[in-house]
Amino acid sequence: MVHEYVRGKIKEFTKEEKEKRYKYLGKEVIDVGDPGLDSIPEFYGIANAIWRDWKEGEISTKTALGRLALLKLLTYKTKNKKIADIPEEDLEEVRKFIDYVIQVIKNESRRKGEPEEERKVEENA
Repeated sequence: MVHEYVRGKIKEFTKEEKEKRYKYLGKEVIDVGDPGLDSIPEFYGIANAIWRDWKEGEISTKTALGRLALLKLLTYKTKNKKIADIPEEDLEEVRKFIDYVIQVIKNESRRKGEPEEERKVEENA
């Protein structure tokens, strides 16, 4: 009975909806090497894709900052086992770039005059 209820609530996605959902790995950013986030070019590619989508208005400031925060979290070896062989200095450079993109997005959203409530939420995130 529970399984029937769950099956009734599951939404089937069309091919177009699936392509919209999975934006970065494998679609707009070429997956280098093994599957997953395991190389420096992928980190830069995803950060640039988020930045570009935010500039074009495809994603909100809050969404962009959340995705960048997750991307930065994945630059730590304790959170992403696939980057164990990447030197820490290279990962630190990626983190600095992600911090730069976050700061640019925050500053630009202030210039665009986004609502004060949204900015407060973003600054706390």
